[in-house]
Amino acid sequence: MKGPTLTRSGFSYILVLFLLSQFGFGKAQPLHALPADSETDWIPFVPDGEEFSAMIPALPTILNEPANYIYRKDGEKVLQHRDYSGYKDGLVFIIESYKAARPQKLMDALIEGELRGATFEREITLNGLNARQYRSNYLKVPLRIIGFVTKEHVYFLKLATLAETNSAVDKFLAGFRLRTPQDKEHSPDLIPATADIKQDDIFSPQDLTRKAVIAWKPIPSYTEKARVNGLIGSVILEAVFAANGYVTNIKVINGMKDGMTERAIEYTRNIRFFPAEKDGKPVSQSTRLEYKFNLY
Repeated sequence: MKGPTLTRSGFSYILVLFLLSQFGFGKAQPLHALPADSETDWIPFVPDGEEFSAMIPALPTILNEPANYIYRKDGEKVLQHRDYSGYKDGLVFIIESYKAARPQKLMDALIEGELRGATFEREITLNGLNARQYRSNYLKVPLRIIGFVTKEHVYFLKLATLAETNSAVDKFLAGFRLRTPQDKEHSPDLIPATADIKQDDIFSPQDLTRKAVIAWKPIPSYTEKARVNGLIGSVILEAVFAANGYVTNIKVINGMKDGMTERAIEYTRNIRFFPAEKDGKPVSQSTRLEYKFNLY
């Protein structure tokens, strides 16, 4: 899911079935992502083609969503859609970026569609940016959403914690601003080092004190070739929700052609979650995910 996901006219309807019995909910403990640096070692992040600069607690995965479509009938065209997301110190962070010729028009439509069910809280100023703050209980995890418009983009910052208070939320927001010519662009090669976990370090759900808690899951759409060919079926993956908050050890159990397996893997890598715990410590958990694709 994405956390809220787009409804695209003419696109396929995709049912994503997660084996939710493998996941649980509970109080978060201070956890660590890659690398295991102290909480003070945040990273400057200025991605190519974006209008923001941010300080983030861990390197994000980057999901390039399908683009060049009209959002809703008579709506605004989405020229580019990217999601940047990561985890560290009990904080799940997502930066959703939509590029459009008329971003305010797109923002108005996204608020009606993507934020349906979210509660508007107040107008805020975020380091000089006029923004709107919302609250959502997406996937039963409290989610703070900050939305604003720049010259070429619509941005949504989505922040989730399991603890009632987490200083990382305020630190993230304090470090987010419009980029300046002096900001050094983030290298596209700088991505999380998500090495596979050894089998002996992976726990089954029944062996855990608390199962992994999914906070955000993007829903894969059809590839153009699969849509044209009318492909219907399922992609089944086995994976590990690692103790650092990233997905590793992805194995294909049942695949599909026309790029659908690859797309499911890409979206799986971008699932954000709070790691499982055993006896109060973050651990890696095995899981199985099934993506069912049906045209309508």
